[in-house]
Amino acid sequence: MPPAATPRRTVLRVGAGIATAALLAGCSGERLRTPWSPDPSADAQEGRATPDLPLLTDVRDRVATYRDLLARTRPTGGRRGLVRTLDDVWVTQQERLDLVLQALGAGGVGDGGDGGDGGDGGAAVTAPGDDAAATSAGPLELVEVGRRVREDLSTMREGVATSTSVHRPMLLSLAAQHLASAERLGAGTDWPPLVGPVGTAAVPVLARTRPAIFALEVVAARSGGEEREDYEEVLAALRSVTRSLVTLAGDAAPVAPLGYDLPEPLADADQRRALARAVVQDVGPAVLTVADRAGQDGDQVESYMRLVMQARLWADRLGVADQAFPGMSLP
Repeated sequence: MPPAATPRRTVLRVGAGIATAALLAGCSGERLRTPWSPDPSADAQEGRATPDLPLLTDVRDRVATYRDLLARTRPTGGRRGLVRTLDDVWVTQQERLDLVLQALGAGGVGDGGDGGDGGDGGAAVTAPGDDAAATSAGPLELVEVGRRVREDLSTMREGVATSTSVHRPMLLSLAAQHLASAERLGAGTDWPPLVGPVGTAAVPVLARTRPAIFALEVVAARSGGEEREDYEEVLAALRSVTRSLVTLAGDAAPVAPLGYDLPEPLADADQRRALARAVVQDVGPAVLTVADRAGQDGDQVESYMRLVMQARLWADRLGVADQAFPGMSLP
């Protein structure tokens, strides 16, 4: 995008931008609890009756399998860092899912009842990539792990589609993180065109992608070299998604504002990067807030999963640390 003068009044006032960055900096204790985060004080009897229990158990077991597969890889160079990062994220997912399952009254989880491993779910206790993690089955290429994760797409899709509103955002977030991991491991997915969210369900997402585009246009115009390339790569994908959302929203799509207020002065790379990261991380939570609108339509669910996954990959491109539950706080 060619450099251009940027109006002083342009996305996100200083206070709003800073607040967004603080709240969406990652899955940590700094983030507010979301409405779908399990309430530790919930009645255990009510939890035992949840129809989501088999879905949560299945996804917990899948995470343990992914960790086992990672432990069989022999990455080199910078890929070792990726593998360790993914294993750390999946460890967090396992631990949190164990807590959720225990709160719902599931027995034999996290207490050695699933294999006597002291709560690690049977996953390898050595770090992926270390020689001690070798198994008799032989090493795996990272892309093979990615393909194995990607093969679970239909299972993830069905799980989200049949889940209740209580756990749907969490299951959707987990699926998005796993699919993004498959992409990063070299096993990309050929996604069909977006078919959702539709109508008014698309409006909250548009309310995040439109200002994100404007903000990225501004920071790209004020930067150069590799920094600008990062912004322009995310911009291209974000524009494509936003065009699809406008079409899907139909008459419900509001008229786009002429501009937004940006925090100024955006004079250095750190300020520009902080703004870009904040606005991109706004997209995932917006999708999760309308997750129920997908209903049990598998194609709709897949589009929602793809949107959260893409937002996670955009954040990764901009240097945001991986998150165990992208778009939401830790359950």
